[in-house]
Order: sequence, then structure tokens, then C-alpha cells
Amino acid sequence: MLRNSLRASEARLSSVIAAIAEGVLIVGRDGRVIECNQAAQRILERHASEIVGHRASVVSYKAVKESGTRFSVSECPVVMALRGTPCTGFVMGIESKHGRRWISINTRPIFDEREKTVDRVVASFNDITERKMAEGALKQSRDRLYFLATHDVLTSLPNRSLVEARIGHAAALAQRTGTQLAVLLVDLDRFKKINDSLGRAAGDIVLRAVAARLQECVRDSDTVARQGGDEFIVVMENVQRAGEVSLATDRIQSTLAKPLVIEGQEIYVSASIGVSLFPQHAQQATRLIRNADVAMYRAKQLGGDCVHFYHPRLDMHSLERLSLESRLRRALHRQEFVLHYQPKLNLHTGSICGTEALIRWNAAPGQLFLPDEFIPMAEETGLIIPIGEWVLWEACRQSKLWQQAGLGFMPVAVNLSAKQLAADNLVERICRALSTVQMEARWLELEITETAAMTDLSSSAHVLRTLRRIGVRLSLDDFGIGYSSLSYLRRLPIHSLKIDRSFVINTPCDKDALAVVGAIVAIANTLRLNTIGEGVENVRQLQLLQELGCTEVQGNYISKPLPASDIPTLIHTPSMQFMTNDLFPYQR
Repeated sequence: MLRNSLRASEARLSSVIAAIAEGVLIVGRDGRVIECNQAAQRILERHASEIVGHRASVVSYKAVKESGTRFSVSECPVVMALRGTPCTGFVMGIESKHGRRWISINTRPIFDEREKTVDRVVASFNDITERKMAEGALKQSRDRLYFLATHDVLTSLPNRSLVEARIGHAAALAQRTGTQLAVLLVDLDRFKKINDSLGRAAGDIVLRAVAARLQECVRDSDTVARQGGDEFIVVMENVQRAGEVSLATDRIQSTLAKPLVIEGQEIYVSASIGVSLFPQHAQQATRLIRNADVAMYRAKQLGGDCVHFYHPRLDMHSLERLSLESRLRRALHRQEFVLHYQPKLNLHTGSICGTEALIRWNAAPGQLFLPDEFIPMAEETGLIIPIGEWVLWEACRQSKLWQQAGLGFMPVAVNLSAKQLAADNLVERICRALSTVQMEARWLELEITETAAMTDLSSSAHVLRTLRRIGVRLSLDDFGIGYSSLSYLRRLPIHSLKIDRSFVINTPCDKDALAVVGAIVAIANTLRLNTIGEGVENVRQLQLLQELGCTEVQGNYISKPLPASDIPTLIHTPSMQFMTNDLFPYQR
């Protein structure tokens, strides 16, 4: 009777186990599985015949912990329960026919009442593979987001925010150990030229190559980061003396100097490097980077491809520069710019044949800035575009007024910056200015430097050809100190060459300068171009340029730059100092 009751009880228990959604194993004291339900067979991907009668270690076959390390048989939760130690929520990875699956297993030992030993073990487990995969995907997503927040995507280097944190930690360590910390700001020289000539894709290749080279130049304990654009930050820890930094910067410069081959072309890269030291120059990360940036800017001013260490006196210069930039940005709105006009003299007729518009900045009463004092900053900040636009319109307006006053044909020359020449809508803007003031294109002359024209020769030539077609006159400024190549002169549709003043000034006493001027005039004559000698300061220079066959001259000997109101008076003056019968026998 009792035996029948036990059989009935076991039958009911089996039916309950079979109905449970969780996988269930009943394990005997000998470690072999007595019973398993359908859920267990499904999760373990094994038939009952492969489980029942086999040791429970089948569950831990090739199993791994969450850390990824393998289980030993003795670490199997079922085996541990046979020894009397229950397990709850134990996560493990098991090998199935379709790859690794993750389960969460609970084991409970059942004790024999008489012998006080483990009679059997009940193990229940769930398949949590999907949850683990979701957790893994979430972790990858979080890791990716963290990487994007702290690293530069293009080079995979730490970004500004991460490098600031590292500088903070390194500074604290340096303070404890009594060592120094160096922050190097590395800015590539003329990187924009690479982007403009080869495209941004090539520029990206260069940046990645520079990142790799910088990492080759530093120790494992140092950090290379990209601040943005073509600027990189190098953090050198555990610096014992400044000489170590100099060795590192020499290594960086020599490594960067090696040519890169991109799209079959050799690219040469150099960098301006600014250095600040902890604790001498600053103690906070942002200040160290800022001081390195100030020093780097000084290296740029010295011509680039050099290293400059921070010094407090640079701060005063930096503050003055920031103040000047701020005032320059307001100057257009406040109408602080004026144009003066320097006449040009025709050496064949002895008459004024045009003027060059030269900008001046009335920054304050009694404070008149010449172009050399603010144009470089305008170029750097991009303000040269609106300033150049104003010069164009004002010069055209004034030229039209002179025409209406009956001064005769006298073109006005306007200097065109490299940024203006590279602008997409330059021709459209010039046409709009001419149309608005109702001025013929032949009254306008544009002066372009060799450097500006050569920044992108193909594009420059196309723009200049378009301007020439509409009637604008074109001059190549500062000729002789740049590329001075016949190959590009043939491609540029210019009317005149302006001989740089450095040759003109030295012409009377320097045979080499005289030879250069003669060669330039000969080249111009061959190409049927006018020549303009600028910087004429005395009659001897004027005579030599005339003897060499120069077409026109300008300089203080002819006239200093004058306000627009003084130009008519100059032209109508009959007894000008340079109009002598000896120089101009055909002068009427």
C-alpha cells in the first residue's frame, strides 16, 4: 500500500517536472542524472538518452564563466550541490550543437533524513542567451559611445577632453614624484594647401600618417592626442630635464620631414611646435595647453617648422593680438577703413597712367595702421574677405567719380588676396561691383601675388581667364621673389608684371639686382607684358628702370599714397619734379 503511494507520488512529481518551463535535472547521489524534463533537453540540445544515466558533468562540458575562463568539473554547480553547497543564479556558458548558450542555474541538495547525506540534487536552469546577447550589444554600444566621446574618429587618438584628464592625472603624479610634465602642441604647416590641391581624402590620409608617426616618436608612457583640424597634442610624463623635451621635438621634426607618397605624389610635412612645462609654466591642464598654443603661434610667426618654448612675455603679445583682432572685427562696421591712392607713372609719356588703392585703418584718433600691421591678421582670421570686398567697392566708386570729373583714362588697381582668389563667387562679386557703380571693366586692375596664384594654379588660371574675358586688367605682384617660373607665366592670362621693390631699391648699387630687373623686363617683353617697377625712391632708380625698358613705375619719388581728394591736384600740377626734358623728351 505504502509502496503504491510512493509510486503515485513520484509519478505526480514527474508530471509536475515535465510541465515546468524551466529545465530541470534530478541527479542521484552517484552524480548521474535520474530524470530530466523536456525543457532541459531543449536548452541543452540533447535527447533524454544523452542525459539520463550520464554524469551531471555533462552540464559543465566545455562550460565557461562570465569572465570567459573555463570551469573545472569540481566547479560545476551540480557537483558542488552533491557536496552540500547550493548555488543560486549561477551564470555559465555551455557548448551546444548550435554554438555557445548561456544559462542561469540554481541547484539544491536533498538530504537523506537517516544518513544526513545528500541523497539527490535538483537543478533548475533558464536559457538567458538572448539576454546576454542584448547585454553584450548594450555594452558594445556604451563602449562605442564612450570611445566617440573621448577619441578622435579619424585617427583613433584621444581627443581634447580625454587628454585634459590625462594631463591632470600626470600633473598630480609629477607633483608627488618631483618630476616635470611637458605639453607639446604640434600644428602642421600649410596643411590647407594639401587639402586644396589634393582633396580632403588625401588630407585625411596625411593626418592619419602624422598620428602614426607621432606615436612612433614618444614613449609608451606618453600620450598623443588630436585636438582638431591639423593640431595634435603630445603629453610627456616623468620629464627629468628640459633637454629630454628638445630631443623629443627633434625626433618629431625629423620623422615628420620624411616624405609621404599619396596618389603617386611625394608630400612633405613640417610642423610648428609649442611647448609648455609643468609646474614652471602652469599647473592646470587647460592652462598648459593654452600656453603651448601661445608658444606654437610664436613658432608660426618665426616661419614655421620650428620649436618654441612658452615664456610669460608671450602672454602680453597674445593679449595685444587678441585686442587687435577684436578691434579689427569692429572696424568695418564703424567705417574705420580708408583708401589712399599711389599714382603710377608711364615711363614712355611721363604722365600718370593709373593708381593703386592702398588700405589704411584709422583705429583711433592719431593712430593710422598701415596694411602690414593688420592685413596678416585679417588673412589669418578670414576677415580679409569682407575687408577685400569693401576695398573693391570703394575703389570702383572712387574711380567712377574721377571719370565723371574728367581725369581721363586712369585705371585703379586693387590687391586681391589668396583667400579672395580662391572664393567660389569672386567673378560674380566683381561683376556686381562694376555693374552697380556703372564702371567699365577696363578701368579696374587686379593685382595678385605669385604665392596667391600658385596656391592652386589650375583654379587661379581659370578665374583669371574669366576676368580677362570681361575686360579686367591683371597684374602679377611682387614678381621675382616667389616661384618666378616661365612655365606658370604662360598659363596665367596677365597684362603686367610688378617688379618687387627689393630689386628696385638695390638697382643702382647692386649688379645682381640690376641683372634680375633686366631679366624680368626681357621676359615680359618676350611675353608681350607690361612691367611696373615699384618702390622708386630717387631719380637714379627711375633712370635705370627707364633705360632697362620698364613700362611703368610707382614709389615715393613719384608720389606717396594720397587721399582720393588729392589725386586730381597731383595730375593737374604742370611742374612735377620727375617731368624733365632729359627723362621725357616726348612730354608735351
